[in-house]
Amino acid sequence: MLFSVLHSALRSTRFSPIKHDNRPMSKSTLLLLFLSGLLTALSPVYAQQTDNPNPDKAKVYFMRVSGTGALVNFKYFHGNHYLGKFSGPNYFVYEVEPGEHLFWVTSENRDFIEATLEGGKTYFIEVRPTIGGVKAAVKVLPIDPADTKRMKLVNRMILKKQPMVFDDAKVAEDRESMDFFIQNGLEKYTSDKSKGKTVAQLTSIHAID
Repeated sequence: MLFSVLHSALRSTRFSPIKHDNRPMSKSTLLLLFLSGLLTALSPVYAQQTDNPNPDKAKVYFMRVSGTGALVNFKYFHGNHYLGKFSGPNYFVYEVEPGEHLFWVTSENRDFIEATLEGGKTYFIEVRPTIGGVKAAVKVLPIDPADTKRMKLVNRMILKKQPMVFDDAKVAEDRESMDFFIQNGLEKYTSDKSKGKTVAQLTSIHAID
């Protein structure tokens, strides 16, 4: 995570005792002050945006951090419920009841993730553009909080911008023509399961308190 990177930098810097004279502070001392201030400033920002004080809801972040296929809209679904669509690197936050859920995202293809969620917990899903036949395809993957490389990208985006909020009127308008699309997508999921195809899993090991 971002904070582990900063802590590592602090630990790796060697410091000498500060002498009370008129000599200017060393570069290592200035670096210490800078990193300490940066860590202090960022910590409440990140915690405020990702904490989940509601014990009756799970909070799920859908993170599209890659700029690949930036012009292609991905559509987001929760079971048979259409959530919305957006293109380019961005993210949104979705609150849901604890329990078992199916989320899926579509582009040229459809990809699914089964989730077992706990109330008061926060989860991250990476929505990754991949190479498709005509336009960008999509892959949906759980993010392990222990994966510092991927969490660094998550932290960077959360600190850079506010989560997007879908326009309710536009979502309602799009939803009117989604019945067949949703039915077809869920039939694809059922078919994949019957054939023994692996479906991504979002579980307690991916949860953040």
